[in-house]
Amino acid sequence: MKKQILYFFIILSFSACRYSKTPEVFSDKNVSIEYPSYLFKADDVYPEKNTLLQLKNDYRDVYFILVDHGMKPGEQGFELMCDSIFGQLKRNMKEPNVEAQDTVFTTANQLKVKEFQISGILSSEKQDHRFQFVVDVFEAPNGHIYQTAGWLLRHKRDLWLKDLQKSAYSLKVK
Repeated sequence: MKKQILYFFIILSFSACRYSKTPEVFSDKNVSIEYPSYLFKADDVYPEKNTLLQLKNDYRDVYFILVDHGMKPGEQGFELMCDSIFGQLKRNMKEPNVEAQDTVFTTANQLKVKEFQISGILSSEKQDHRFQFVVDVFEAPNGHIYQTAGWLLRHKRDLWLKDLQKSAYSLKVK
């Protein structure tokens, strides 16, 4: 009987840690985006009023946000927004390191995007951690600017960085 109970708890613990391969979907009146089922909605990741979606998995140390920046400010607004976001992120970390060259491309959903990847040390009261960020700034055809940002511990990037990029690239503007 004890063996059966032990097997039951082992099977239960394995099944409790599994996540669906089917992505979750966030949608509002203007945008929709897919994200991995291991990320959960939160309200303490980036609590700004223009943040549409905040996701996290504290166990895996993976975080993701979707931000609505509104219409681009002028003709060069897209580049200004990209430079501002990148500069702000870089100023708020120690030992910043560019992990990949900036890339500009168009997604399958016809959005212009500029992506940059940077890592740096973020400090808390008791410890320092090197996080890697992948930030995508999107321009919709009407000039509306959206941003996604995903971050994770740098030494775990091989595990979940592609998931964060896939989520960002799934952004659709309605």
